[in-house]
This record gives sequence, C-alpha cells and structure tokens, in this order.
Amino acid sequence: MRKSARRLAALCVLTLSLLAGCNGAPTPTEDAGASASSTEATRKPALAINLVGAARSDEPATLKIIRDADAPETPEGAVQTFLGDAKIEYVTIEADADLRLGSEGATPVYEQIVTPADRFSSVLSGISLDELKGVWAGKTETPNFEMIYPDQSLMPGLEQLLGPASANVTPKPLTELTMTIWNDPMGLVLLPFQELTPRLLALRLDGMSVVDNRLVQSEWPLAVRSYLTPLTPNGEKALAAVGERAPLSNRDPDKLTVLVMTGVTAMARGTAAAIERSGDNAFPARIIGPELAAADITIVSNEISFEKDCVVNNTLNNLLLCSKPEYYAALEFSGVDAVGLSGNHQNDFGYANMLESLEFYKEKGIPTYAGGANDKEALAPIFIEDHGNKLAFLGANQYGPASYTSGTGEVVSAWAGPDNPGSAPFNLEQMSAAIRELRSQADLVLAEVQHTEFDAAGAYTIAPIPQQESDFEALKAAGADIVTGVQAHAPQAVELRGDGIILYGLGNLYFDQTWSWRTRTGLIPRHAIYDGRLINTEFLVTVIEPDMQLRWATPEERIGVLKTIFESSRW
Repeated sequence: MRKSARRLAALCVLTLSLLAGCNGAPTPTEDAGASASSTEATRKPALAINLVGAARSDEPATLKIIRDADAPETPEGAVQTFLGDAKIEYVTIEADADLRLGSEGATPVYEQIVTPADRFSSVLSGISLDELKGVWAGKTETPNFEMIYPDQSLMPGLEQLLGPASANVTPKPLTELTMTIWNDPMGLVLLPFQELTPRLLALRLDGMSVVDNRLVQSEWPLAVRSYLTPLTPNGEKALAAVGERAPLSNRDPDKLTVLVMTGVTAMARGTAAAIERSGDNAFPARIIGPELAAADITIVSNEISFEKDCVVNNTLNNLLLCSKPEYYAALEFSGVDAVGLSGNHQNDFGYANMLESLEFYKEKGIPTYAGGANDKEALAPIFIEDHGNKLAFLGANQYGPASYTSGTGEVVSAWAGPDNPGSAPFNLEQMSAAIRELRSQADLVLAEVQHTEFDAAGAYTIAPIPQQESDFEALKAAGADIVTGVQAHAPQAVELRGDGIILYGLGNLYFDQTWSWRTRTGLIPRHAIYDGRLINTEFLVTVIEPDMQLRWATPEERIGVLKTIFESSRW
C-alpha cells in the first residue's frame, strides 16, 4: 500500500525522470509495491562514476562494454544513465571490456515489462505463466485463449523467455494489436506496459498485475531484462558505486496512480441497523475496505449527510436519510481520500445539518466536491495530484428534487443555491464549459453526475435512459476523460469513447437494497493512470449480503454481472 495518512485535496509526489535527455530511452521504473530500500534505489540521483586511472577526479574515465550476442535490445542511453552518466564505449573484444552486457549476469540494468492483455470487454481476469508457455510452444491447450499476438518488436526477447514460437503465435505491429484482439475472442496480446490503452484489459499473470501499485516488479516473470557483469576492477567499481539501484524500466511506479471510484453510499436504514447490531461502525466495509484503501486515491460518493442527532429509522420505504458521524469509520477503513456530494439526500434533515456535515468532512481533512455550502462552492472542482498525475474532479445532480419537506419539517431543495447548501445543480452547458476549462489545468478530468436512472415504468435499467446517454456523451465530448454515473442502484452499461470511458452507473456500495440480485451487486472501477493518461480500467464486483456487509463476488458471480453489463454496452 502506497497511500499515506494524508487527507489533503492536493497530493503531490514528485516524479524523478532518470532518463531525461538520454536519446529517447524509456523511462526508469521500479515496482510500486517493492520494499522501501528498492524504491529509494530507484529515486537516487545520477552518480558520477570516478574510475581507477582517471586523469581528474571530477572527470570519469570511459567504461568499455562488450555486448553478448544474446543480449536483449537495450538502449545505450539506459545503460549510461544506470551507471550514473558514465562515459560509455562499446567494444568487440572481451579483453578490452570492463563490463559485459548480456541476458544473464550480476546486476540487472534494464528491463522491459511485457503485459498480457485482452479486449476491454473480456471477462477473463488472469492467466498463468504455464498456460502462456504451453500455448506459445504449441504443447498444451487452455480454455482461456488459443492464439497469442505479440508486438513484433518484442519477439527476440520473448523467444529468450518463452522459447521458439509455435503456429499459435502471430506477431503483429503494435498499431494493429487492439484491432486484432477485438476481432479474436480467443486470443490475447503481448505488448510493452506503457502501450496499454483503455480499450485493452491488462490480465493478471500468476495473480500479479502490472497495473497494481503493490506489484513487486522484480518478481514479474514476463520481463526482458539485460544484465551487467564486471570483467575488470574498473567494472567492479562502477557497479559498486551504483549499489542496489533497481534496473531502469518501461514501468515507473513514480508515474503510476491507482484510482478507485465507488457507487451509492448511504449508511442509513437497514445498513445503519446492521451497524448498530454488530457494534462495529466499520461493519459494512470490513471485507472489501482494505482493497479500496490500497489504491492511491479512493473516492466515495456519499449521498447523505452525517448528522450528530441522527436516529436509525429502518421503516420500509423511508426516504429521509442520515448517518451517524460514528459511521464514518467505514469510509476511513476504506481509505477514503475525497467524497462526492452529488447525491440528492444531502439536505434530508435541513440546511443546518448539511452545513454541519460539511464541517465534519473538513475536520477529518477530507475534500469534497459536487456539493457545498452554496452553489459556487458546490460547482467548484477539486484537484488531486498523485505520483505526478494531476486529476480534476467535478460533479452535479441532475435529478433534484427542486423542493421537498425535510425530516425537520423544513422545505428544502436538493440543489445548492446562492444562500443554501446542497448538491451542485446540473446544467449541461455550464458543466461542459467547466470541463473544457479544466483540460488545460489537469492531466485528466473526471466528471460525475447524479442522474435520473429509471425508465417511465420506474424500473432500474441496465442501458442508460436516452437523456442520461445524451448528457453523459456530451460531457465526454466536452473533454472529460472519465464520466461516471453515481446515481445507479444497480450496475449499468459502459461505453468506450476515444481514449476515455463512460460508466453509466456503478450500483450500490454501502447501502441496504438487498431486495434483488441486481441491487445487491456493484461495480468498483479501478483505473490505472500512467504518466498523465488513463491506460487501464478493471472492474471489481461486490455483493451486499443480507446482513448488509459487502463481500467480493465469486468468479462465477463476477462473470455473470460483467456479461450482463457488457451485453448492453457500446464500444
């Protein structure tokens, strides 16, 4: 887990780029989940290597390197940077060399992380290395895939790792891989990590994932690595000066942000009663909370306010909702970093109580958006910067209602106004303009809407209703990278647009709708953002148990939920 105890609206992690000015060499990397020592090694400044026999101590002598015939392709700039910007000369005679560069050796100097991937709409979550090797060699079969399509530039290194390729392997240019895999439901692609896009789904390999910030990168088995071995005292001194620095790589954890966003949270009614019965204020989150907290940024959409005088009311169809402040423990256990307030129940117990709830968030150090003490505050975006990625979040409530009677007898609006708190009022033109303005201020813009989700018959729909679809597509066209519907009480369809994604509805998180299978299930998108762009989205699937505690879906349940959603989705 890389998440710190910080609770700030702007999270700043400086990204070190060791390869700047190194002839376009790939950026360095080390595993996000590696030990502190190996992570620190990645971030050390370049070293000046002063070798034996140097004419001046501040002018490093030239290091002579010989390449083995089987040495993986390694940019010369990468080796130079790894050795602390030492002067490098490649030689052809081993007797003249200080270091040997090859596919084996004492010190890993460069690695290219290769990622197995399927089309985004796949329900396959992972494969094993044995499966991959078996199909690659044409020796075994698996029900998961039949063909492998590698980026053709990776073939020399992959054949070193996996052996000679069989007829099951068809190399393709990198630019053709996405189209190829979408046309072959029984294929998978192999491509460099940094070339992932939202139209591809990074597959787990032996339970590990390249888009997981906890990956111990040195343990990733599908990596083409080159090594340096010392041949002279000068070579030994050069490697000793480097120390335990991790190899330079095409996957830099200092550029990777893992973001999770969640659906409806309203810890009231049956959920509140379950918390009271359990005596555990974090009861709903006990099983799934740690996985949410493991993300770098965790966003929760909380539809209702925390009220110090809240009384549990589990009356059937009660629609005036509040949470006791003690229930915040469930959000804290889930690692919440910011809260969206576009929900239409913020003022259920009056304006004064919502203002107190806003102060409660401030006391906890939790930034909020899509709701506020007035309409100006509610419409303002927040910015979160993590691992060099700057993200802008904004949201609004399309549903309303414009006027209703609160639990205190006060006539209120769900929408914030010039002089009253509430959720941000939705105006498509205004929100689109805000998104266009934010494009120049952030790497990614994330827009969310509390929208009408049910059809004319009052039924929750899988496909978006026409107005919802039109509004969300307009926000995407305005420049939002990710558009999310946070109103849905059952998962809705997904749409890929350009380099981004529309999630029409995520379903319930911490809420009590256990009366149907669809309302018991929820989607938690886990977005991987690398070097300022969205590269991957995977769906975690949750199930609300009758006792109101959430658990992870079984593999069979997960596949069923995703197939249902994908059948109504558009690509």
